[in-house]
Amino acid sequence: MADLVALNQFESEQERKVRERLLSNLAQLVTKFVHDVSIKRGLSEKVANEAGGRIYTSGSYRLGVHGPGSDIDTICVCPRHVYREDFFGEFQQMLRDWPAVTEISAVESAFVPVMKTVISGVEVDLLFARVNLPEAGDKLDLEKDEILRGVDDASQRSLNGPRVTDMILNLVPEVNTFRTALRTIRLWAKRRGIYANVLGYPGGVAWALLTARICQLYPNAAPSTIVAKFFPIYYQWGWPNPVLLKRIDPGPPNMTHQVWNPRTDRRDMAHRMPVITPAYPSMCSTHNITASTMTIIKNEMLRAMQITDKIIANPGSSWVELFDRLDFFGMYRTYVHIIASASTPEGIKDWSGTVESRIRTLVQDLEQSENVLLAHPHVGGVGINFICLTEEEQAGASQGELSEEVMKRKEEDFVGKDYKKVYTKNFFIGLDIEKKPKDSQGSRVLNLFYASKRFCSACQGWDKYDEQEMSVCLKPAKRSDMPFYVFPDGQPKPKKKGKRGQDKVRSDSGAPTDNAQAAVDAAETSDSQGPSKRPKWVTVETMC
Repeated sequence: MADLVALNQFESEQERKVRERLLSNLAQLVTKFVHDVSIKRGLSEKVANEAGGRIYTSGSYRLGVHGPGSDIDTICVCPRHVYREDFFGEFQQMLRDWPAVTEISAVESAFVPVMKTVISGVEVDLLFARVNLPEAGDKLDLEKDEILRGVDDASQRSLNGPRVTDMILNLVPEVNTFRTALRTIRLWAKRRGIYANVLGYPGGVAWALLTARICQLYPNAAPSTIVAKFFPIYYQWGWPNPVLLKRIDPGPPNMTHQVWNPRTDRRDMAHRMPVITPAYPSMCSTHNITASTMTIIKNEMLRAMQITDKIIANPGSSWVELFDRLDFFGMYRTYVHIIASASTPEGIKDWSGTVESRIRTLVQDLEQSENVLLAHPHVGGVGINFICLTEEEQAGASQGELSEEVMKRKEEDFVGKDYKKVYTKNFFIGLDIEKKPKDSQGSRVLNLFYASKRFCSACQGWDKYDEQEMSVCLKPAKRSDMPFYVFPDGQPKPKKKGKRGQDKVRSDSGAPTDNAQAAVDAAETSDSQGPSKRPKWVTVETMC
């Protein structure tokens, strides 16, 4: 607990009050929204006043493990005469008219449609759920499975946020022990870069379920014991045997929501590390995990197990080493650099989110590429904006080909001058390349052409894609060529070694392109993922 306090994992009293006031005001706005829509539907004033409209929280806030700067996941629950179109239309406009709201971005096409907002300086994700009832007031009971009768799939997924959270808290033997252990596990996972459902790592719900299961196995244990047991148990777990907090509930009669069942569903059968939600309908919270991310997670479990073994053997030792940040940009010599760019700050938010959501599929394609042993997606893209004075610089900004001098320009130095701003979000994937056979001659081809083509096509297939306003670029990069902005807190850029040769980025015709990359040096590194010895030179083929 002392280390968690020292690492600033608890919000202040002032922050707590801001969140509570925000949620209270948001609840009032939802009630007004439902009332106004009810009147528009021709209902009486009395019925409109009784229609309700509720705000529920979920995720870390509802679990009681949020920290400073954490976002709040919320669900707007409305009666059956209020539709999703009303939520993304009228309610979104009400939010835009609220002075406390400084940012808002609607993602209607997401698996779980969401409005991402910033309210009173706090990031708030707003989901929508329409229950098959005339009222959604104070008497609404989300714990009962009947609340899901007659709702659509998107509403069911939204409602299961608070339902799963509440059931986790009900199924652990000691809530405070669970919360302290989970805070520790969450911090470790974030610092080690394995906390991101969208990229193929466990998300917040999955880490909570994994922690809760250890609490069940050791009901009288202290938080430190729970954490120490966590790593060896899951490192040695017999995957794909599922992690369950309770037996899977088939649900009430005549309910048709799909329940996780690997015996009858091939997609469920393919899950590598299934961690199953306890509330009906049970789902796999880790369905996004790939072969590479599973390897990365297990290696991080091994590292953590070795550290906690030392801590337990020396009572009073600090836990700080467990939370050392991953040195991602020092781990590999071969990287894939993905650049999402847009001409406006509003455009880059939605566009970069779309690009990021496609990276997991790119990772799976890279895993299938010849000579690639592992594709390691980096969590948390790097956003940076560039001041461009020419069209050539604008093109360079969107392709990752600006000089460091141009990249470091400050907007205040160009007041009154003619320039354009290019907004970018940069994502990275580390590649572990197979060792070159001893008797092999010449350089080897790492063909990323088809993986990159599929990725770019998927991104550009977004229904709001505008080729005049946004672009995506995928390029290979050496570790020594990483841009300065990926190194936080003044961490120095790795020293460049002398050039050993020249490799080419090839077009679909096989001819070298003008912006051919230097050879990718793939020497061995020594971090936890431990890439094997690889050939000195790799020829990379890609496109975008």
